[in-house]
Amino acid sequence: MTKTAGGRVTIRDVAAAAGVSVTTVSDALNNKGKLRQETRERIRETAASLGYRPSRVAQAFRQGRTGTIALVLPHRDVSGNEHDMIGLDYYMTIASGSARAAFGEGYALMLTPRISTEDEWRLIGPDGVVLCDPAASDPRIDMLEGMGIPVVSIERDPDRPERPFYVSGDNEQNMRDLLAHLHREGARRIALLSARSSWAWTIDGEQAYLSWCAEHGLAPMVAHVSVDRLEADSYRAACALLDADEPPDALIASAEQYSEGATRACRERGVRIPEDLMLAIGIDNRFAQQSDPPITAIDLRPAEQAGAAVTMLLKRLANETVDRPSVVPSRLRVRASTRRS
Repeated sequence: MTKTAGGRVTIRDVAAAAGVSVTTVSDALNNKGKLRQETRERIRETAASLGYRPSRVAQAFRQGRTGTIALVLPHRDVSGNEHDMIGLDYYMTIASGSARAAFGEGYALMLTPRISTEDEWRLIGPDGVVLCDPAASDPRIDMLEGMGIPVVSIERDPDRPERPFYVSGDNEQNMRDLLAHLHREGARRIALLSARSSWAWTIDGEQAYLSWCAEHGLAPMVAHVSVDRLEADSYRAACALLDADEPPDALIASAEQYSEGATRACRERGVRIPEDLMLAIGIDNRFAQQSDPPITAIDLRPAEQAGAAVTMLLKRLANETVDRPSVVPSRLRVRASTRRS
């Protein structure tokens, strides 16, 4: 018996072992043709004993598919030039987790450039799309679904509450857990650097922050920061908060790289963390883990989010029912930047 270069048993190997033709094996495994039931069972038993697994790529071509999944990340505009966000730890982990999950099911993952037309999507020809952080009323969802390309998003489209095809964290509870921790540590003037975007996690987090402040009788302190110039704008916003007559005693930097701008502002002013200001970040990353002191952060578990999104997309491709979103529990990683007690 021969195998492919990668060691995979082929349909020809099954045919040779069963003493039948390749066509007969194909008919038996796909429940086609006019074969006797005992012949079908014998061929299937032979295939199972050899460890045969059908090729997803071959199946995809027979079904008029390409065997590929496209991953679409957000883009940002820096000095008039568009850049995707693959360089951020969160999206890098999303990409690797999606690739691992897709490959495990026999699919290739394609990381796309910014695409805006149907012709461009037809050129790439994915079977389905994983879309990260869709904007409110994101036109790409309508366009792709209209082309017959199913979409699963990581985070929901805020204007499509009825659409179940998304994976997310519990954004509101994540913010409340972080605020409760800061409050227990003595914070009473908690500021928020919130991303200026229509992304669901931004909206959910800010609404939870405002509600929590109202419930506890605390004045909200929100500074809206661009998602394009991450460190520079967060630095300017943090400077304005720290230079106020009543500066915050705790600061939540919602986006991944906002913590870099915030720590720079503190360092230049001699503000000690956590003695003078407790600092936390809404998305865990290596900077938070390796800072001095290490920064408390919300671990969104992006690899698990990516795996859940690919699984949901494959269900859609198999015409299985998906009637609810998937919520991946996050974890609050408490570190020295918020420990006073």
